[in-house]
Amino acid sequence: MSIKKILTALFISSVTLAVAQSNQVQNAANYLRNKEYDKAKASADAASENESTKTSSKLWMYRGKIYQSIYFDTSKIVKRLDAESEEKALQSYINCLKNDKDNIYKDEVKGLIVQASAAVSNKANYYKINKEYDKALKCYDLIEAALPYDFDQGMKRNNITKEKLVYYKFDMYKSAANKEKTLEYANKLIDMQYKEPKIYTDMVKLSLIDRDTTKALSYITKGKAMFEDNMELVNQEINIYLARNKTNELKTKLNDAINLAPDNEVLHAILANLYQKTSENDKAEAEYLKALEIKPDYEVANYNLGVMYFNTGNEWNDKLGALPPKETAKAKEYETKANEYFRKAVSYFEKSYEVSPDKATKQQLRKLFLRLGEAEKADKYK
Repeated sequence: MSIKKILTALFISSVTLAVAQSNQVQNAANYLRNKEYDKAKASADAASENESTKTSSKLWMYRGKIYQSIYFDTSKIVKRLDAESEEKALQSYINCLKNDKDNIYKDEVKGLIVQASAAVSNKANYYKINKEYDKALKCYDLIEAALPYDFDQGMKRNNITKEKLVYYKFDMYKSAANKEKTLEYANKLIDMQYKEPKIYTDMVKLSLIDRDTTKALSYITKGKAMFEDNMELVNQEINIYLARNKTNELKTKLNDAINLAPDNEVLHAILANLYQKTSENDKAEAEYLKALEIKPDYEVANYNLGVMYFNTGNEWNDKLGALPPKETAKAKEYETKANEYFRKAVSYFEKSYEVSPDKATKQQLRKLFLRLGEAEKADKYK
């Protein structure tokens, strides 16, 4: 056979192959339309690996729609077609927009890529819960690659941002007990002033596991600069000083700060909390009341004061329970004292609940009103 005939045959073969692969794209579209997802997937995957079609935006759009249809479908049989359909849908939409130089498919795909990003974000969380950290990391990296195509800020409205992805990676590495990476991402978040107190409280805990109280206190200082009334940070600091037997030093530090800022309700509440931990309840009560004088709706002070009164009421109730039956006069006295403190607790729990109506406080209020024999008021907190 002559060279000319060989070249002609090769040309015809390549054209035939290109046409065949182009037909695969159309086949994928047709199978998708008919909900024959197994065949659609096979055609799209074959075209995605072929040189003549792997840069086709049209192919990647249809491939994205096919995989998205698979993970959206309620049938277990369909879902089992591919365990990574969420990831493959998102990667396909990224490839579509990356190759779509003339923006032919932009309007059609821009909403779909937002949906796929949300699905992959949920999938990453699933992997994290199941301790498949490598797969979770791939999901986060994939979402990051999709962010430049968030044309209408749909991902941002779904709370999918570059900063949020850094936080997710931090949280994932912490769950994976990867200390080096956890530290790396914590520092990134701190540098960008990411507003999440858990970064600081988690790093305090990790530092204390290493018995590095100096580092723990440095994270507390940084955290309190952003979240001055975060009680977990406050309690962590107090507990470190208590463990170091340096409570007097902390009390001095707080009193000096109050002298400079006497109208700072947060400082009074922190000092009250410290007095509470060292069983100086009279001083704790006075400081909480000062905090509430400055800011009557200060939820932390209201709740903590309620807890303190509730605990005191329980102490009187325990004394009552320990009395022999013949001590009727003391029994009456102790019962009166217990109920006095329970009523005080109710008053402050109610104020706390007005500001922050959480389930635990609601349950506590119901129990206290029932204990005090006020069923009508208890019914308000069913």
